[in-house]
Amino acid sequence: MSRFEKTKTADLLDLLRYAARKKTNPFSVMEALLEVLARGVTPPELGAAVLAFDATLAAEARDALEQNTSPIARFLQASVPPDVDGLRVETAWQSAAHALTKLVKLEKKPKKDELAALKKLAVDDVFLEGAQVALSTSDPAQLEANRWFLPVLMLDGSEVSVDALLPHVDAALSKGGVALEAFAPLIGIAAKTPAMEPLVARLTR
Repeated sequence: MSRFEKTKTADLLDLLRYAARKKTNPFSVMEALLEVLARGVTPPELGAAVLAFDATLAAEARDALEQNTSPIARFLQASVPPDVDGLRVETAWQSAAHALTKLVKLEKKPKKDELAALKKLAVDDVFLEGAQVALSTSDPAQLEANRWFLPVLMLDGSEVSVDALLPHVDAALSKGGVALEAFAPLIGIAAKTPAMEPLVARLTR
């Protein structure tokens, strides 16, 4: 049982937000981090909360996330690889956290600023790989958690992105309803690549 089990999510996010400034015990910070992830906090919420992690907290968090299989955790781990250390881990972590704040769960045609932000992530090799890892290792049944990363891969349209998307498209076509509706606003932004076009064709039959 976590010591933070009865703590409000907003309070836990505040703890993460001010952890580096207040020199909070890293062990407590990691417990709070894993607790909010277990509650299904959104990528923008978590990204904003952990944006100011220093090198120590960033390295501790990267290790702590090994036990978490959420798409957010996988994204952060891929964006802050183990061979990055020292001040570089702090920079990499903060960049990845900032990227999380730019993700959007598209439910309709994206606004210009939303689309511009997503396109920047899709052309950044580090964050694109993070999104690819997040979706390729996630359970398609976790629709709400996965939806945040779908637009980045649809915008990229590479073979790697399509491979990561395939299980989610298969699941959506099989289940229909809300699962399939999640792809509706993504069709218009999908890259017109040889790998992506057959996937879009399946979604628009």
